[in-house]
Amino acid sequence: MLSITSRYVAREFFYAFMVGFSFCFFVFVANVLLVTAEDIFSNEVPIGKVTRLILFSVPLIISYSVPFGSMLGALMTVSRLSADNEVIAFMAIGVPLWRLFLPLKTVGVALAVVLFISNELLLPAGNIEFNKAYRQILYANPSVEFESYAVRDYGGIVIVTGAIEGNTIEKPLIFDRTSSGDDRFIIADEASIVGNVDQNDVVSLRLRDVFAHITNNKNEQHETLRAHSMDYNILLRDVSLSLQSTGPAEMSSTDLLLEIRNMREKLVTDGAQNAAIQAAERVRLLAQIEIAEETVISDPGLLADERRRLAIITNRFERTKGQSSSARNLHTYLLELHKKYAVPLACFTFVSLAIPVGRLAKRSGRPFGFLVGIGICFLYWALLIFVEASSWRAGIPAPMSIWLPNILVLVAAGLMATVHRSR
Repeated sequence: MLSITSRYVAREFFYAFMVGFSFCFFVFVANVLLVTAEDIFSNEVPIGKVTRLILFSVPLIISYSVPFGSMLGALMTVSRLSADNEVIAFMAIGVPLWRLFLPLKTVGVALAVVLFISNELLLPAGNIEFNKAYRQILYANPSVEFESYAVRDYGGIVIVTGAIEGNTIEKPLIFDRTSSGDDRFIIADEASIVGNVDQNDVVSLRLRDVFAHITNNKNEQHETLRAHSMDYNILLRDVSLSLQSTGPAEMSSTDLLLEIRNMREKLVTDGAQNAAIQAAERVRLLAQIEIAEETVISDPGLLADERRRLAIITNRFERTKGQSSSARNLHTYLLELHKKYAVPLACFTFVSLAIPVGRLAKRSGRPFGFLVGIGICFLYWALLIFVEASSWRAGIPAPMSIWLPNILVLVAAGLMATVHRSR
């Protein structure tokens, strides 16, 4: 009897899961089309190349469609059984709830394991091929990402473009900072996008007839240079914020662990030296700020450039207050490492919540489960994005940030189960 019951519940879940998975998969594919392919289609990129982009996005789409599909599938299954009074019927013939819904939890664990393996093997490979395909499109048609007569920010690099014809950008103007933090602007007669065989995650602009102006923010000295040609590199992830470049989110857990270990060793090695340098820099900048502020107070008619100098010094001091970029990078890698485990495990946590929530259905059955499941998936997705984006500023440890949505789902499942038992 139990074997027949298990097969019956598993079959109900399979059909419902396929509906939920297909719905989530379609939503994510539509998002890729709307966000990334709109510009591509408008620039008459061949349909074959666009199809390749979508194909290589499939592993990333699956990584989120499977957990959300498990939520929708389990909720629709339990809601249907509850609405048709089949849960009560099974309990009346002696089948306890934990045995009735054991197939759901078993399948949830199996989906988590399969999804983790998929993310380890398919996701990095798919993203690498995605970058290659997109890079080929970008090299052939820069107007996909670079619009004529536009101003855009690419990861802190502001690029002003003139007319774009074919692979040539007329009169580009670039505002950025040097490695030492000095302001710089570069103007060229024209630029073209070229392939970078040495770095797969970099897009190179080949500038011709170049003029550059650099302002030293420490002593306000100016430097200029001219060149017949220059290659200017931009990270691919900064060129297109909507497209993913190879980074911690696309690395395997083994590679992430190795990179995290190296980053921690580097932080330990350089920590004391960096702390001493930052402390000395803060003291020096504080002294400059005090002198500049006294000058401002004593001379209300201070020239505008002196006020600007005070603002520059103050901003530089505020930047030195923050923790090192290496520590922030480590935090980012830790977030992605824990996400490798937390998101697949959501298949099980979602099923655990779906069982008590689905039992609330009275007459609507599957529609109730589908609508409630969409709401829960949206809340989970929004919370995951929020904690990931704000954990560094809030000082929340990376593991706690990523596991918080799963913990809340399990807590809600426990509370709902307690309510049912008390009835």
